[in-house]
Amino acid sequence: MKKTMDMIKKIGLTAVFLFALSACATYKPDIQQGNAVAAEAISQLKQGMSKGEVKTLLGTPLLQDDFHQNRWDYIFYMSKAGQERERKDLILTFANNRLVNIKK
Repeated sequence: MKKTMDMIKKIGLTAVFLFALSACATYKPDIQQGNAVAAEAISQLKQGMSKGEVKTLLGTPLLQDDFHQNRWDYIFYMSKAGQERERKDLILTFANNRLVNIKK
């Protein structure tokens, strides 16, 4: 009877220890950086749109280079726990304030 009680105590303590140990796992939230542009918004882009129309649709671009003022870069990064970092680029080129090229 004593051996049975000792065995039950050991099993119980082991279960409590394992349960407590599982609570020590680190939480890694998903991290989004940059412009999260919806595919629906990208599909609404049309050549000939003005910079103002594009900005209204997609928001302010992440990069606006002073040396390439006719190029807007929308860059998005997603980091998920245990996975490789995902990157999506949308590069828009303008001429005479009008959208002329869309590169995904």
